[in-house]
Amino acid sequence: MNLNSISDEHLITCFQNAVSSERKITNQVLACIGEIDRRKLYPVKGYTSLFDFLVKHFGYSPGAAMRRLDAARLLCELPETAQKFQEGTLTLSQATQVQRASRELKKIKNKNLSTENKRELILQIENSTQKQTEQIIATTLDLPVVPQQKETLHRDQSVTLTITFSQEQMQILQKAQNMISHTVVSQDWAEALTYLAKREVKRRTNVRKISSAKSFGATEVAAVAAVKPNDQFTSTNKRRALPAAVRKGLLRGDAVCAYKDANGKACGSRRFLQIDHIHSWSRGGTNNRENLQVLCGVHNRLKFQNE
Repeated sequence: MNLNSISDEHLITCFQNAVSSERKITNQVLACIGEIDRRKLYPVKGYTSLFDFLVKHFGYSPGAAMRRLDAARLLCELPETAQKFQEGTLTLSQATQVQRASRELKKIKNKNLSTENKRELILQIENSTQKQTEQIIATTLDLPVVPQQKETLHRDQSVTLTITFSQEQMQILQKAQNMISHTVVSQDWAEALTYLAKREVKRRTNVRKISSAKSFGATEVAAVAAVKPNDQFTSTNKRRALPAAVRKGLLRGDAVCAYKDANGKACGSRRFLQIDHIHSWSRGGTNNRENLQVLCGVHNRLKFQNE
């Protein structure tokens, strides 16, 4: 159909029919997600959670996946919500707000939100805006409105961050911004936060360099830069500390935790990375490259506990 050639009324009618079809399909999607959840089919496909299954296998964005997952589980608990989704009186976002509130209630007050309580809550929030829904839920359940953090990626790879700061946090940020005003003249928060982040990265990098030089010796640090991957690092007193050049090579930008469980599933975390001796130093392990691996802090501690 060529939409350019139809009348205004016909266009509105076509759109109304499309919206109705979209809502029917959405209900079918929710029903399928609920049944996949009930049968626990996602582990069979190699995923640790239904959320990961929706994002990585079906290509949903994290936000879209979470809305559908929450709505599907609400639909299983309250089948009558299907009609509300169909009519548009209840949205997927509102379903997520109800389910999130249920989790917060359990976390903060150690109380479960019963099915009947959810049913009553849904009656209150029907046809409400997102802000009104937040206020109704917070008032009814006596919960604080939890600020959400949002990250939006743009075509040019720039990112818009939506973050809520507490009064105390904002006062600290404003104080820091005032202290660097001679360098960051503008009142632009992106520039100020980037400047502060760069200073912290530089400070921590310098601290590591100084620490490595003191513990291993500047001459030895320079000497290991040309060491081949399979060469063993030795010194007269068998120091445990690794040269800075070696640490830098292992903790390069694409480094990830090398831990794998009994089934071969890799951790792959990029956070809190540490260098570990595969055969521990106390048991005769060496600084040979083949005896070194990168682990996150959690799995490094786990390995130590199991030794």
